This record gives sequence, structure tokens and C-alpha cells, in this order.
Amino acid sequence: MSKTVATEFRRNERVRTLDDLPGVPQGTEGQVLLVDGFTWTRYRVAFDNGYDLGSIDGSHLSRPKEYELALELREAGASTALAETNGESGEAVAEAAGEAKVVNGVSVPGHLLERSRRARDRLSAA
Repeated sequence: MSKTVATEFRRNERVRTLDDLPGVPQGTEGQVLLVDGFTWTRYRVAFDNGYDLGSIDGSHLSRPKEYELALELREAGASTALAETNGESGEAVAEAAGEAKVVNGVSVPGHLLERSRRARDRLSAA
């Protein structure tokens, strides 16, 4: 039987962050205020440290009881993904993926950040 961790939450449910979010360190507890979305479910969470963030993907959250298991599964998944790169080094994989940033709990891919930087450079040169 495989171990799984829920990524779907209900309103008023207590959650904990699995990642560092803007103003909210990893492991901070909070309460789900709003569940929104049809194809992509996102959450608005009021955290215990006073921050209130919206558009947080469920993959960045876990129930407090499942927190340690979620971190273990995440670590196991990361090492499995690294092993599946057919011998490429971790630096090569990171370089190909670009440097992603997390904005309000949503990961923005590195290639989109690079595209925006090039557009800003092009517009400022004109």
C-alpha cells in the first residue's frame, strides 16, 4: 500500500506550508479561508504569523498530522526524479529547467521569467 498525502482541503481546515512562501516560512500553520477554481484548485490561507496569502496551490500545503510524511514523500520524489535524468548532473537539470520563482505559492517557470526579462530589455532600449 503506497502512502499518499492529500492536496485537497476544505474551508476552515488547518494546514501547514511545505515550502517557504512570501512572508511565511516552511512549516507555518494556518487556516484555509477560501477554496477557489475549477480546473486548478487554489486556496487563500490566513497564517498564524499574520500573513494572508491567496492563490496557493495544494501541493504547497499539507494537513498538520501529515506534515512529516509529506516532506518525506517530497524528498523521495525529488531523489527519484534526479535518478531518472539518465545520468545528467543536477546542475544540468537545473540549468535546463531555469530558475523558477514562487509567487503567492504559485511556481513561475524560469523560461517565462527569462522571456519577460528579454521583453523589458527590448522595450527599455527603444
